[in-house]
Amino acid sequence: MVKENKQGAALPSAGRAVASDFDNTLYFRDDEEPMRAADIFAIIYYQKRGGLFGLCTGRSLVGVRDVIGPYMRPDFYILASGALVVDGEENVLFRKCLSLETVKSIYDQYVPEMEAVIQANDTVYTFEEASYLKTHIDSFEELREGYVYGISFAADSIEAAAKAAVQINSKYGGEVCAFHNVTHVDVAPRGCSKGTGIEIVRKAFSVREMYGIGDSFNDLPLLTSSDHPYTLTHAPKELQEIAEGVVRGVSELLDRI
Repeated sequence: MVKENKQGAALPSAGRAVASDFDNTLYFRDDEEPMRAADIFAIIYYQKRGGLFGLCTGRSLVGVRDVIGPYMRPDFYILASGALVVDGEENVLFRKCLSLETVKSIYDQYVPEMEAVIQANDTVYTFEEASYLKTHIDSFEELREGYVYGISFAADSIEAAAKAAVQINSKYGGEVCAFHNVTHVDVAPRGCSKGTGIEIVRKAFSVREMYGIGDSFNDLPLLTSSDHPYTLTHAPKELQEIAEGVVRGVSELLDRI
């Protein structure tokens, strides 16, 4: 549906949508300014012009909602690497879950070597001590009646993460998709990716032009599914080569639309 202003004319950005990766694209955890004011203002202005803006991430809903707080209101969220897609009111557009047995098997194989969290029920669970955005559990059985979307690992190096992703896809490929994300591995249900999330959003909102922006290897499905793929100056060379444009931040992309 094309948005119109009070005079009935279509708004400048109507029919367009931007899907942005979160970590190290829009949110920079270790920076003095984790969320840049220029990006926030550019997003708000772009939405006022009729464009749709959403987040496309491996994080849970709580993991982004509690971070962005009152600063912005996305029109959609692609979460847990495409296993869950919701609109701005958090109505579910799509969800696909993993079996608890599969998650437990992967966890048992990799937890001795890597820190891991489980994506479920719109939040993140850990067997370690509860911390910001992480809820402690004592047993997988506590998740038995809920929605389990995936599991994520933190490796010691890029090489270790890449190797683990290959191993998981080889052993569990009939059930899962493992995505290499720098030093992390994000595991989602088979058939789910940031790219499938893009297609769900495209149909749900009748998007004519989809812009995507991300900075890491797990953003490849996001970029290849977008009409206009963008990446950042700190992204790997492989991403820059397939991008329509390389920008310094989300605000620079929005200024071009």
